[in-house]
Amino acid sequence: MKFKQFILSKGPILALLVGLLYGVIVFFIYYSGYSAVPNNVDKLPITLVNQDQKSNKLAKQIKKALPYKHVKSTPNLINAKKELDDRDTYLIINIPKNFTTDIAANKQPNLNFYINESNQTSIVSAMKSTATTIGNTVQQQISMQKGTLLIAKPQLASLQQQLQQEQVKAKETISQQKQAISTAPATQQAALIQKLEEQTNQAQVKAQQTAAKKKDKIISDAQSQAQPLINNIKINIERQNKVDTGLNNSLAPFFASLSIYLGSLIGALLLYNTYAKFAPQIGRFKAFANLEITMALEAIIIAGIVTWAISAMVGTGNFGELWLSHLLTIFAAYNFNSIMLLLLGQVGTALNIFLTMLQVVAGAGMIPVVTMNTFFKAIHSFAPMYYGITNDFNAMYGGTTPTAVWYGFISLIIGIIIINLIIVAFKKQQTMLRFDKLG
Repeated sequence: MKFKQFILSKGPILALLVGLLYGVIVFFIYYSGYSAVPNNVDKLPITLVNQDQKSNKLAKQIKKALPYKHVKSTPNLINAKKELDDRDTYLIINIPKNFTTDIAANKQPNLNFYINESNQTSIVSAMKSTATTIGNTVQQQISMQKGTLLIAKPQLASLQQQLQQEQVKAKETISQQKQAISTAPATQQAALIQKLEEQTNQAQVKAQQTAAKKKDKIISDAQSQAQPLINNIKINIERQNKVDTGLNNSLAPFFASLSIYLGSLIGALLLYNTYAKFAPQIGRFKAFANLEITMALEAIIIAGIVTWAISAMVGTGNFGELWLSHLLTIFAAYNFNSIMLLLLGQVGTALNIFLTMLQVVAGAGMIPVVTMNTFFKAIHSFAPMYYGITNDFNAMYGGTTPTAVWYGFISLIIGIIIINLIIVAFKKQQTMLRFDKLG
């Protein structure tokens, strides 16, 4: 009987519900969130920079072959590189000056690809794969064309000479027939001239058709015999904002923000308990002010030590920029997690864990925002982890953070503090969970 009372009490029932809900919901979050790769990779913007006017046909062929919906064409490589650094484009394909001329002169020109490695590892891998595929395709296509030309050129020259000889003979025949017509009676000359012109036109059409068939056969035979020429062009992949090999390095910004956020989640719970203790003694608003000051001071200290440790392990990065990024992330996380705590008490931690799981996807540590599904794309700007991860990519490996990202982060922090202040104003008593009452 006691076991029945034990198992049917609030604690075991709540534990069962939490286990079921998190088991299903967390799986659904990640399963649906990461379905964007590779399904939505084609949404990534790509830039084609053609600096050789003679290569316009090749540029069109490359653009058509790319598996991406947004391919921008421009002759300005400098602007394209800036967009790559700003993450407004994810791959640059560059056809340099004199590309076609160098190929015709049997030189080995470069086909350049620029990739910003200070990005999500899945996207960097996709861009490298695209560069290799497109580069090999262009190389094979050009080398096959040159191989075909080498085989067909002598035969085409022979065909051209043959056609010229036939044209000379045809002109001589027409001249002789015209002389014969001139000796015919005047009444018959018009009809004979008309008949000669018809025969001449028919002969010319037939000769052109025969010549075209012979030319096509020569090229077709040459294509079947041609072999790709080795090293006809050089595929040059330029790594911008280089990241050392290893999944640990490419995911370091994601790991850093996640670890900081998880620490802040638990820290927010402990700080809330302190706020709930002092609020009845010194007043809600004064306790809240002390809470915010404490959060700021702890964020400064924790960010400094954590940044030092992360920098030592990663071995790269701008310490000052990383420290500022981590400071703001910790302070934002403290306040963000405090919303549910101020509303629901310690029970709010269960919802905060759920919100953290959402941020793992919406934070853009594994996939960029542009490839996310509609839901995660809509909530990413409300996720402190998104700003932390974005800033960490730039601080660790390079890249430009748009001003809008910093404004968005600061605006989010101010907005969260205002929400918490409103909750404090209206909620006069704190909800404290009594674990001994769960029996």
